[in-house]
Amino acid sequence: MAVIRKTDVYYRYQIPNLITVQIDTREQVPMLFPDIIHIGHPEVTHISIPVAVKQERHKLDFGDYRLAEYPDLCVIERKASQLEIYKNLNESHDRIRQAKAFRKLMAGCKYPYLMVEASPAELLKAGTICKNPEITVHRLALALAKYGLQALFVPWKSRSPGTRRKVGTLMLHLMLGYALQDTFDVAPTLLDGS
Repeated sequence: MAVIRKTDVYYRYQIPNLITVQIDTREQVPMLFPDIIHIGHPEVTHISIPVAVKQERHKLDFGDYRLAEYPDLCVIERKASQLEIYKNLNESHDRIRQAKAFRKLMAGCKYPYLMVEASPAELLKAGTICKNPEITVHRLALALAKYGLQALFVPWKSRSPGTRRKVGTLMLHLMLGYALQDTFDVAPTLLDGS
């Protein structure tokens, strides 16, 4: 690992040169993550800065994915299908457990996310178990509002390793974006036109 100097862009903008994504041990088919992501240089357009990525399985108290360096900043809870959402939000015994999990997520981090692995068409498709999907969508909307969750919808066409790695890359950028939002801000003097 390279040494970061005070004159370095990593130091000036508090950019970690390594981030560790923690994946909850209960995730059966987790997202995949690249070894390196590239973020935009804060001063130079069209230049990227590499950030190394490490991953580890860890029993998380809430959520399914987070960055070890920022454990209480942005945490992502994953729902793998319309059926999982239906069971979590409609079946009485699971509803109570899910409400507790959402409360822990909301209380445990500043930016709680719910990643829904379904398109709107898939969420609203009636089936043998989910006969009235609009009720499930309504309960999902209530949960997002009640617990202050941001939603990330992933309308899968393929769950191949390559696609799961792209979703993992998106998740990394999302979580790191929250970590860097303050240090990457445009100077107030530029915003005021001064």
